[in-house]
Amino acid sequence: MKRADQSVKRVELNQKPFAKANLKADVFVAGIGTVGGELLRQVEPGSDLSEEFRLIGFCNSKLALINESGVQQTAFVSSALNPRPVFATRWDKLIEQLINIRRRNVQNLIFVDATGSREVALLYTKLLDAGIHVVTPSKLANTMPQRYFDELVKPRENGAVFRYEAAAGAGLPVVQTIRTMVQNGDDIIRISGVLSGTMTYLFGQLENGVSFSKAVKLAYEAGYTEPDPRDDLSGEDVARKCLILARTAGLRLERESFEAEDQTPSALKEVSLDDFFKGLEEHDAFWEQKVAKAKEKDCVLRYVGTVERTGISVGVEAVPANSPLGSLRGADNQVSIRSRYYNNSPLIIQGPGAGSEVTAQGVLADMRDVLG
Repeated sequence: MKRADQSVKRVELNQKPFAKANLKADVFVAGIGTVGGELLRQVEPGSDLSEEFRLIGFCNSKLALINESGVQQTAFVSSALNPRPVFATRWDKLIEQLINIRRRNVQNLIFVDATGSREVALLYTKLLDAGIHVVTPSKLANTMPQRYFDELVKPRENGAVFRYEAAAGAGLPVVQTIRTMVQNGDDIIRISGVLSGTMTYLFGQLENGVSFSKAVKLAYEAGYTEPDPRDDLSGEDVARKCLILARTAGLRLERESFEAEDQTPSALKEVSLDDFFKGLEEHDAFWEQKVAKAKEKDCVLRYVGTVERTGISVGVEAVPANSPLGSLRGADNQVSIRSRYYNNSPLIIQGPGAGSEVTAQGVLADMRDVLG
């Protein structure tokens, strides 16, 4: 992976008055599913990371637990017979408790949102205005209207910051790289690449002669897709990631300003999941022809997102088989960043684009960035 010049001094978007060496931060994790659960495992008491981060609470959609002195992961279970520290999750009540904790303590407090909930995403400004840092792997908040994104990233006198690295590249440092380039006075000209590990896997199977219907089923069974593969085939995931990168680069765009090429057959968009998988077989011939046509030109198919100053484009492209994008394998992502200083030779970032462990690593990178 090519990286920006490490000799360039990093300039923070927001100054954080409590960011001092070896200062521990308190952490609350909202959402303890795939990513949130993995994060809890990595910061649990007794782990190496527990020296930096003290877990003070976590919740799912039904129950929440907060202990200002720190909690054990097993507390959710052990408290079943003693429900006092556990309460039904009401976001207004939960946020007020966290704000009160922050008022009583000058310690950094980080709210990690791994819920994927729009209701929670709309509470970020309240947390930030109260001095609570917000870190999320969710794409919801930063793909809402531009004015809301502006509110999230604006400098605050209390030092609270919004970080969202894992929302666009899982564990890959794409957002931070772009942010640092912009802060250092660089101008982003073009961001292009494959931003869906699911689609990399899918098209890789097509290259190997696997039918489209079988490739989608294999991706689903391997856990690469969303619970409904149509959420991946729609291109919405890539579209939102492109919008996040564009806004990080300084462009002001709304999601409605561009379209993503949907790979879901129109007749299968509203049917049950079982009927969807059965119906895909009728479209195998179309994809077989498309793959063969690309192969005639020594090309392969990739689902590519491109951000330029004129806008965003998202869709299937035939790229040279021996090109960086054509060489992608497995579920890898790759992003090329061309700028004023990286023009003749663009900066390339490549690596796993999916998975709970690498996504949790992206969240942890943001948590450390909060500490400075």
